[in-house]
Amino acid sequence: MPYKKRDWGKEQALRLEARLNLGKSDKRWREINGLSQQNCHDWSKASGIPIHNSQVAYWERGILDPKGEFWFAREAYNFAIAENDFPPSLSRTVRDRLKAAKPFLNHKGEIATALDFQAMFGNRQPIHKDYLEIKIEITPRMATNTSIYARTIFLGFCEEHMLSRIEGWKLMEPELKKILKTQKERDHYKKILSGLEEWSFEDFIEYTKSGTLKECPINKMFQKLTQKQMPMAKDVWTKGHTIKYSQLKPVR
Repeated sequence: MPYKKRDWGKEQALRLEARLNLGKSDKRWREINGLSQQNCHDWSKASGIPIHNSQVAYWERGILDPKGEFWFAREAYNFAIAENDFPPSLSRTVRDRLKAAKPFLNHKGEIATALDFQAMFGNRQPIHKDYLEIKIEITPRMATNTSIYARTIFLGFCEEHMLSRIEGWKLMEPELKKILKTQKERDHYKKILSGLEEWSFEDFIEYTKSGTLKECPINKMFQKLTQKQMPMAKDVWTKGHTIKYSQLKPVR
């Protein structure tokens, strides 16, 4: 059998891409389940299993070079969520969040083990499609979904805190000025929140950079204002019209 020379440089490049994709996918898994890096740290501390928020932060950015015990700690965290098996010293708030979460799955739909995580990291196993960043086609409907979503969040915040729309706007406007720089833009957005205008498809394309925007500044503003975990930008675009304010989880 003829010897086939390995292209080591290509393999290294593919492994680097795989570790970056796994970090992004684990972050997406966390956000889908409404979990924070601190939740993992709290579980780690209560369980005596070493996996800390600083490690998770580097891991999600694809710059952590994990040591042997990291893989088994990540597996333990995953199976604790799958089996709803948490230490009694864990706070009720964190426990409830973890109980509502679903475990990270491998590409076959099985609960991911230490070997699965290591294989995905080393480009020896594909990542489950649900956690991958999928390119989507931008449509006019997304502008409508985003308008409906913005009104839902704004009106939900006002109702929760027994504020009039004018009072709610006064609380929001200082933060909005940091994002929408001109008075014309802010007036337009005010009318969107009032239901008098909508995002135009052209404005939506410009603001979202043709759908490539990864983190929405306005969504981050909503999170800061409401202290609730906002959905990911692409979820707002595709199903913002179905999102309910009452279903949003508080920020940890």
